Amino acid sequence: MDMQQNDDGSDVEKYYVIEQKNLIQLLKLSIKNFIDFALSLTSGLEEEEGTLYQLFVVLEQILKHGLKDKNGLLGLTARTDFYNVIQIVSKDLEWTKDLLESISNMSHLRTFTGRGRAFLRLTMMQKKSHILFMEIVSNIDKVRALYHPHALLLAEEAHIISGLLVGLNVIDCNLCLRDRDLDSLPQVVQLSRYLRDGNYLDSPTPPPSPQLDTHKQDYQNILEQKSYVEEINEKLRLDFLVVEKKSKMFQQDNDMLMKEVQNMKSRIEELTSERDCLRQKMDQSEDAYRRKMEVEKADIAVERETYEASRQGLNELYLLAKEELVNANNKVTDLERDIEIERRIKSDLEKANGLLEKELLDKEDTIVALRKQCADVKKLNLSMLNKVQEADKKLAEREVSLKDMESRTVQSSSEMTDLVNIT
Repeated sequence: MDMQQNDDGSDVEKYYVIEQKNLIQLLKLSIKNFIDFALSLTSGLEEEEGTLYQLFVVLEQILKHGLKDKNGLLGLTARTDFYNVIQIVSKDLEWTKDLLESISNMSHLRTFTGRGRAFLRLTMMQKKSHILFMEIVSNIDKVRALYHPHALLLAEEAHIISGLLVGLNVIDCNLCLRDRDLDSLPQVVQLSRYLRDGNYLDSPTPPPSPQLDTHKQDYQNILEQKSYVEEINEKLRLDFLVVEKKSKMFQQDNDMLMKEVQNMKSRIEELTSERDCLRQKMDQSEDAYRRKMEVEKADIAVERETYEASRQGLNELYLLAKEELVNANNKVTDLERDIEIERRIKSDLEKANGLLEKELLDKEDTIVALRKQCADVKKLNLSMLNKVQEADKKLAEREVSLKDMESRTVQSSSEMTDLVNIT
């Protein structure tokens, strides 16, 4: 069973390959038949005759080959139209925008199929059929989901299609699509046109005359020259578009650079004015600083002179204060010596008083007898007491003067210290 299924699958694939080859062969035959017919004409093709119609039928069959069905409403299935493929691929192409707009303005076309057929005819008239199929094959990933794997456009032979259609550029087509019913055209490939004995019912064609062959050859040469010139013009047009695009880019860059230059000029002017203002302010500040430095130098000179004078005066004051300090120290020494003497006298008096008191205590029993002597002694004591009081008073005065001298000495020492620190 597995072998049978594999055989069936391989047979189906073979059938698909045969279908693809048949379509390619039909395309080659239809293109050859159409070119032969067009070369026999003395002017461009202005109406859609049988060979051109068969070419459009084959192109439509190629676009429809392997299209998937899509699910519709109520579970019904509907086949995807090849115009959807054209719309998806043409969405990002500049040269197809005008064609799509023209087709949308054709109100008599009601179906996608009719619009797709009109698109094929418009590309034929503009000699861009090969570009259309080349774009479809190049961007097949965008429409891969719409096709089955056996579709011709997904096969390697799809690249041959655009190369076969390049030969159609030697033919001028001016077809009228206005009010033409493209929605219901029958899509039948007339194989009798391509078979050797297919046209046996038609009347035999007379043998061509040498003059007609000469005219055909001349016309073919002219058409070849025309196609060559058209290719050159197309190349020049593409080069012109590239140059124009570059020119626009350069113009935009130039405008941007001009704006930047203008902005830089205005910025330079602002910076120049700011520099001039800063330079003026700097000059003013330098003049003010110079004047201030001159005033400061003059003040420093005056202060130096004042300092020298005050230093000399302070030195004199220091010497005077030093002499006064020496004198004060001498006076303090004398006062301390006097105070020491007074203290000794006072101690002596105290000792004498002690001795007297001791004697009085020792001689209490002789007091009565010596009252007279006691009175004298009392007088003597009173006189001595008066002297002691006077001596105490003098001592207190000397202590006050000593404290005054000490405060003066401390003040003089502080003044001397301040003078030394100042110097």
